[in-house]
Amino acid sequence: MLKDFFIHSSFVITFLFIGGSLFKNNPEIDTTLKKVKLGALAGILGSVLMAFSIQITPMIMMDLRHIAILLSAFYGGFVPAFVAATIINISRLVFFDGSLETFLVTVLIMFIIAAFAALVQKKVKGSDFIKWTIMGLISLITISFGFLYLMGFSDQVYQILVNYWVITTISGVLVYFLAGYIVQSNQMFMQLKTQSATDFLTGLNNVRQFDSSLNESLESAQKLNEKLSLLMIDIDHFKKVNDTYGHQAGDEVLRQLGGLLITCSRPSDIVSRNGGEEFSLLLKNCSYTQALEIAERLRGIVENHRFSLPNGKEIQITISLGASTYLETTQCLEEFIKQADDTLYKSKRTGRNKVSAL
Repeated sequence: MLKDFFIHSSFVITFLFIGGSLFKNNPEIDTTLKKVKLGALAGILGSVLMAFSIQITPMIMMDLRHIAILLSAFYGGFVPAFVAATIINISRLVFFDGSLETFLVTVLIMFIIAAFAALVQKKVKGSDFIKWTIMGLISLITISFGFLYLMGFSDQVYQILVNYWVITTISGVLVYFLAGYIVQSNQMFMQLKTQSATDFLTGLNNVRQFDSSLNESLESAQKLNEKLSLLMIDIDHFKKVNDTYGHQAGDEVLRQLGGLLITCSRPSDIVSRNGGEEFSLLLKNCSYTQALEIAERLRGIVENHRFSLPNGKEIQITISLGASTYLETTQCLEEFIKQADDTLYKSKRTGRNKVSAL
């Protein structure tokens, strides 16, 4: 029995890490497609566990397939739980022998476990461990009633159930903590990945992500033979804002300007904070004339916008902008960035609050 338990545990651990790898880059189970994928993976795990059952007695074998259903309900709710239960029941019908009565009872048990587990996850208040414990208890009680119905009441049956409860409880606790560790690791991975590409203050792309997006956008523009424009943006006299109102007020202006640029941009545009008070916009499939028009529109919007400071005061700021366009003003990456920078500083030198052309 210990050998079978070890094999069972190995399969569960393997599938947990497979699932963790599949959802590593997007750990939130928040779409129907992801829920179906989770349910399918859990259903396959449950089917494998059936194939490698635990030998309780020479004539009786049991397995932990219900844990696969609990995992799917715990992390995804009703949809993956019922997908998992359905796959397990189909596998039971196709690949395993047994009487019709046994099959119908096991089908009913799996769907009852799926329904109650999903209900507990949705309705029960409390910690995740409490929810998992309630799910496990309901599952064990349901399986025990089904087993007693099929096998009858005897000392041997009671002993089998005691052994099964012990094995299942140990396995359930191990699975809970291992799955939690994998989920937490995936969330930390995504948090670090996001932080490495995001400006902490504005939530925009940082300079590292700007470089990556620039290279990807240029590669795409080359393949599609499309124009790609770059706007470089700098806040005029930003030091004066910090000196007059404090750095907290300056940070708030940066945050609000970042939000304003996002609001005024197209969904395909890439907005970044390149450092300090400097921002940039990558405009896909955009000519130089269009880029200058967009830059002028942004300049006017910012000039007329009132920025709210933490002390309740409102101020107005202005920005200077420069532009360049790949396949129109240049075909060289280094020159592409330099042209945008040069025209930006031309705007700064010749009066600020303006857009300068080449």
